[in-house]
Amino acid sequence: MNTKASILVLFTALVMVFSSCSDDDNYLPESTVVSAFNSKYPNAAKVEWEVKGAYQVVDFMMNSKESEAWFETTGKWIMTETDILFDELPLTIQTAFVGSDYYSWRIDDIDKLERLDTETVYIIEVEKGKEEYDLYYSEDGILIKAVADNEKSGYEPKEIPAVMTDFIAQAYPNASILEFEREGTFFEIDIRDGNIHKEVLFNSNYEWVKTEWDLRTSDVPTVVMDALKTTAYADYKIDDVEALETADGLFYLFELESGNKEVYVKIKSDGTIVQ
Repeated sequence: MNTKASILVLFTALVMVFSSCSDDDNYLPESTVVSAFNSKYPNAAKVEWEVKGAYQVVDFMMNSKESEAWFETTGKWIMTETDILFDELPLTIQTAFVGSDYYSWRIDDIDKLERLDTETVYIIEVEKGKEEYDLYYSEDGILIKAVADNEKSGYEPKEIPAVMTDFIAQAYPNASILEFEREGTFFEIDIRDGNIHKEVLFNSNYEWVKTEWDLRTSDVPTVVMDALKTTAYADYKIDDVEALETADGLFYLFELESGNKEVYVKIKSDGTIVQ
C-alpha cells in the first residue's frame, strides 16, 4: 500500500472514531425521560446522558454540585446521587460523626442519596491506612451501617420486592424505609419507626423472620427488669439491650458482663426467662 493510501485509511479510521465519540456524547433518551428530568431539575447544566442496564442515567451540575440521576425508560425517577461537603451535612450527622470511632479517619467523599419510596441517606467515605469504609447515615444522625468499600463507582438502584414493603406497611404503618440489602440468603430492611431505628429480616422466600432494635435500659418494661433481677446474673453490668420481635412474641436480649465474664439472657415481654 502506498503512502497516500495509508494516510487515507488512517484518516478515515480517525473520523469514524471521533464520530462514534460524538454520537455517545450527544445521546438522548426518549422524550418522556428527558421531559421528566427537565421537570424535576429545571436548572440543571452540563447534562450528559448514558444507559446503565435498564436505566437512563444522567450526569449534571446544579447549584455547583455534581449529581447523577437514574430514570426508568417510562420517565419514572428512581434515584439521585449528589456530591456534597461536610458542612452541608445535616447537623445531626456532623455531630454523630464527630463523636464516632471514625472521626480520626480521612474523609474521601460525601454523597447525598435520594431514592424513590426511601428516606434520604448520606454516605461518608472514610479511609485509614489500607482500610476504607462507607458510612451510611440517616438524616437524624443514626449510623445505619458501615460497609467496607469495594471500590465500586457510584450506587445502583435496589428494587425491594412488593411483598416486603407490604409487610412493612402493615406491621409498621408509621415507618419509613431507610435502606435495603441482601446478606447471604436473607434480606434486611432498615426502617425508622417513630424515632426508633429497626432492622427487619426476611428469608430467601421473602417471609418475615424477625425485627430487632437497640434499647436503653430505661425503655425496658418493669416486668422484664424485675425478671432479670431474679436470675443468677442480677449483679452483672448491663452492657447492651436489644428488643427482638418474632412470630413467637416480643423478647428482650440482655448482654451482661462481670469482670472477664460475659453472658446473654433472653426474657419474654411478660417476664418469662427464656435463657
